[in-house]
Amino acid sequence: MEFESLYHVLKKIIRFEDADFDLFSKELTVVHLDKNEVWEEEGRISRNMGFLNKGLVREYCIKDGEEYTTEFHMENDFLGNYISYQTETPSSIISEALEETELYVIPFANFEKFCSILPIAKEAADQVANSKLLKIHDRNSSLLTENPEERYRNLMDKKPELINRVPQYLIAQYLGIRPESLSRIRKRYMK
Repeated sequence: MEFESLYHVLKKIIRFEDADFDLFSKELTVVHLDKNEVWEEEGRISRNMGFLNKGLVREYCIKDGEEYTTEFHMENDFLGNYISYQTETPSSIISEALEETELYVIPFANFEKFCSILPIAKEAADQVANSKLLKIHDRNSSLLTENPEERYRNLMDKKPELINRVPQYLIAQYLGIRPESLSRIRKRYMK
């Protein structure tokens, strides 16, 4: 079955008929990104949402010439800046593939039309949006209330595979610490 991974992720979220998925899948395009290729650029209005079938994507922003990693997306994750699309404002986020990546992509406008004709799609969108909001809340709480070692431990509990897939300086960036501090934390963590 084409788009099998997306089918299984959506089946965990909501109930739907295979015919509905077939209809939805006709709206999808497959996008391949090379390592270090940018999917969404800063300064442009986001128009698409994606489902990450294979690979790894980093979201980051740049302020005063410095990069700040805000999120890592791995297989079976949804991505796209819906707020930029909805408000018609340029995105401040850059989405870049850290590995060869395959996305299933649909324009937000097409997805919204699909939601209007198939209520089950709206239900899935709400579930995904709620999951994203929870992740943002957890990340903000973590940055405000946890020390760097606690943030590292939580990251390892939730996404341990990142250690082998992401350069350490990007993990340090994501945690809001210097790479040297991450090295010390990792040594203590390994003991």
